[in-house]
Amino acid sequence: MSLSSKYKLWIGLPLLGALTIGVFLGTLLAVTQDLPQVESLQTYEPSSVTRILADDGRPVRSFFVERRIPISIQEIPDNLIKAVVAVEDARFYQHFGLDLRGILRALWKDITSLRVVEGGSTLTQQLSKVLFLTPEKTLIRKIKEAFLAVNIERGYSKEEILSLYLNQIYLGEGAYGVEAAARTYFGKHAQELTLAESALIAGLPRSPALYSPINHPERARQRMRTVLDRLLTEGYITQKDHDEAAQTGFSLSPTPSPEDPAPYFTEIIRRELEEKLGANLLYRGGIVIESTLNLDLQRSAREAVNMGIAAYEARQPGKTGTPPVQASFIALAPASGEVKALVGGRDFTSSPYNRATQARRQPGSAFKPVIYAAALAAGFTPTTQLNDEPFEVEIKGSPPYVPVNYSGHYNGSVTLRSALERSLNAASVDLLIKLGYQPVMDMARKLGIRSELKPYPSLALGVFDVSLQEMVSAYGIFANRGILVSPRYIRRVLNRQGQVLWEPPLQLSDALSPDVAYLTTNVLEGVIQRGTGRRAASLGWPMAGKTGTTDDYKDAWFIGYTPELAAGAWMGFDKSDSLGHGEAGARAALPIWINFMRKARSGTESLPEEFEIPSGIEIVEVDPDSGLLAGPKCENRISEVFLEGTAPEEVCGIHPD
Repeated sequence: MSLSSKYKLWIGLPLLGALTIGVFLGTLLAVTQDLPQVESLQTYEPSSVTRILADDGRPVRSFFVERRIPISIQEIPDNLIKAVVAVEDARFYQHFGLDLRGILRALWKDITSLRVVEGGSTLTQQLSKVLFLTPEKTLIRKIKEAFLAVNIERGYSKEEILSLYLNQIYLGEGAYGVEAAARTYFGKHAQELTLAESALIAGLPRSPALYSPINHPERARQRMRTVLDRLLTEGYITQKDHDEAAQTGFSLSPTPSPEDPAPYFTEIIRRELEEKLGANLLYRGGIVIESTLNLDLQRSAREAVNMGIAAYEARQPGKTGTPPVQASFIALAPASGEVKALVGGRDFTSSPYNRATQARRQPGSAFKPVIYAAALAAGFTPTTQLNDEPFEVEIKGSPPYVPVNYSGHYNGSVTLRSALERSLNAASVDLLIKLGYQPVMDMARKLGIRSELKPYPSLALGVFDVSLQEMVSAYGIFANRGILVSPRYIRRVLNRQGQVLWEPPLQLSDALSPDVAYLTTNVLEGVIQRGTGRRAASLGWPMAGKTGTTDDYKDAWFIGYTPELAAGAWMGFDKSDSLGHGEAGARAALPIWINFMRKARSGTESLPEEFEIPSGIEIVEVDPDSGLLAGPKCENRISEVFLEGTAPEEVCGIHPD
């Protein structure tokens, strides 16, 4: 080599070194300049499970992106903490975020394998990766991970780092954090884990899928023994503890994912809160939703619907093709508006369409109480005489409308009570014409019915589509002394600290006077005692209600109530096909309601409440045919209710001596 060449070499080497150092420092600066601020950990809250609770606090359903149940470090057993440290980062309490020995070991693996592999990461580095970085295996990411780990160690105690790590890591089967893992694999809380169980969980972070005790039990046992060996080597346990734990091993007792008992109900909550609070808070926020659902009533509703469907399909074997018959049910507490049970169809999985709240169907005669309530509010009485004969109603631009009774028979002059108890179509249209369309539509709005209604004679027969929830809520007003309390599914929403995040307001309005509400109830009691709903009389307690059937038996309804509970059942096909001849509300829907009410009161020792009689009501004996005061010759007489001052004064004289 010539002198000039040697001279150039000696001059070039320092320049090359300086350039290399400059590039390294520049790269380092670029890498570290956009690092996340670890100070954000002070307010960091890991994604956790949102829970829906029933009205008694029992769990109903969970929402989550990551199934995580955060717990404090004090709730994590010492054996589990030691096991994680022993197998993942034995020098955790000595290093400053980086383990130089581990780094050299990992570097040697990288060199010998000619690629970047995992290894040498401390618990703090692992935490920085899962919290702030992507999982890619690159040198740049490793450098960022190292700087973040050092920064975390400078700002937080070892105990705080462990708490974050043990609540954050993924441990397989959808479980994030040690509490979720303990419940997933052993059906217990983390603080109840044995040494062997702790060792198993501590061995999972390396590869949850590879060491899954569910899918690879033998591999999981070997990994558990490796962790026990590390605990012994590090001096955390004695040889006796090691041997006993290795001998005992573990026995899986996973907590099964509970089946949602009310999927149509919880779906309503999910949609409302996703819109109200946002998806991030709903699925990641660990909030607690205190719902109005009563699990016992929900079970009764589901069983009653299933029985009703099975009974129908046994009667109509030719109707069991595709699509299958559907049924829905809803029960609510009139005084609070709280929905206690809801079934939106025969199977949520195959059809999430909610037929209790979303479907709009003709209610048939189940709509008649709206008309009769409007009449009673306008001064009609239960003994007002109505015309139950064929007659024509002129409609501009259309042929005359002629109401037809379901039975095909007509009864001449009948009382208002008799017309509703027997669900007489001609008499109901006569009442509508005498009353006028507008008072009826106004009454429907007062009762909370928002579906479109039109001023046609057929309004009396329930030809305009409404939802089951609207109708049940409207009937509940009669039970609640005329006060409408809008249906609600949520009592309140709490954040993860137990503070009230949102509480839906109670929406109240005066729809009817207590007197008119009671008159309507009393007439509807007669529907069950003597009328189309008399099958329910066998239950033997105070109740009121009305059947509903539409043309060609396309829809079957029954809506009824006690002083404490209003409920309604509907059955039909989604495409409005006929249920079959004779499948009226009393046959297809009423049995569902009866079975629900019977189950709802099973085991209840207290006597059912009576409907409270307001102070403005008077009761007199009348002849049920004429509606006049019962005379000495009237063998058939009933106790009738009136607003004070509206009872008849004339004595019945239609029964000869």
